[in-house]
Amino acid sequence: MDPTLTQGNPNADAVQNSDTQLTSKYNFNPQVMKVAAVASGFPVSASSEHDPGHSVHRCIINVNNAREGATTWCAGANDTQQWIQVCLITPKLVTSVALQGRGQGCDQWVTRYRIMYSIDGINWKYHEQGQEYVGSMDSTTVVEQEFKEPFFARTVRIVPTQWHGHISTSFEVYFME
Repeated sequence: MDPTLTQGNPNADAVQNSDTQLTSKYNFNPQVMKVAAVASGFPVSASSEHDPGHSVHRCIINVNNAREGATTWCAGANDTQQWIQVCLITPKLVTSVALQGRGQGCDQWVTRYRIMYSIDGINWKYHEQGQEYVGSMDSTTVVEQEFKEPFFARTVRIVPTQWHGHISTSFEVYFME
């Protein structure tokens, strides 16, 4: 607290106590921030890709008009064995993910998906017992899913279960650091 705000103020103790109560009530820590893993350059990989022009390097949200060619990652097949993932290098507290469909007038997006995660890259778990989340509803809208139960993971995987047109998506994984 800035001492100039409390000097000569008969309610200074109340102001300081109020700040302390707000800090503890909302678990506020000015050192913690929400980080976008994919946009920050963490390594991304996928089960397959349609061709090199539809690779995982096309998966950054809202970069659709900044490049030629495909605007998203496009899976090599339309089946439930496809996935795209980001490696966070060390375990992080994951709080949400976001998906965006394929722009450029293409009718392609992931409509439902599950989240898998791993601490070691070998053993995988479904988040929230394999709950399906609602994905994109069109080719341009970004849909963010905040988790009721954030989780620690080194690698987070988006597993499409339903799609419109073709499995194509840009995505983001948010964690706290």
